[in-house]
Amino acid sequence: MYFYIKGKVTSIQNDSVVLDNNGIGYHIGFSNPYVFSINQEVKLFTYFYIKENIHFLYGFLNTQILFFFKKLIAIPGIGPKSAILLTNQDFFQEIQKAISENNVSYLLKFPGIGQKTAQQIIFHLQNNDFFQINKILLNPKQRDVKEVLINLGFKNKEIDKVINKLDFNKEIEIIVKEALSLMMK
Repeated sequence: MYFYIKGKVTSIQNDSVVLDNNGIGYHIGFSNPYVFSINQEVKLFTYFYIKENIHFLYGFLNTQILFFFKKLIAIPGIGPKSAILLTNQDFFQEIQKAISENNVSYLLKFPGIGQKTAQQIIFHLQNNDFFQINKILLNPKQRDVKEVLINLGFKNKEIDKVINKLDFNKEIEIIVKEALSLMMK
């Protein structure tokens, strides 16, 4: 339906924002809407969830997290409300690590995720292309920056921690400098 929506934030609720795009207000579910401010111009990649009588638009800061959300809601017992909690940018790297390390207890700290559900998440995502997300969905600038950082001796885990914090609308040289400064912290 819509791949992304770009607009001004006109309303912020606990689990959603309203984006105004050419006079149309899109109500979009989001994991942590308080990262935005009113009148801020944002671009959210979207997923239109339809099931029986539920129609709702969910938003994500990048395609990597959108892809992860789609993987989550495909798991039996995981609905969009639980999945959206797990797509919070602040915890994304830790969630990936928990899945790769079979760390059920980390996933249990999220509301609506019980023992069985956490085990389901790990079972379904550990053995598919989940860990190839970074390779598949990086845009050309992201790939270039990642390649430069690898050539400078940084490890994938270190790079993945900062890659989502970078603004890829800038020149490669500037992005690499910003990445290096983040990695040196």
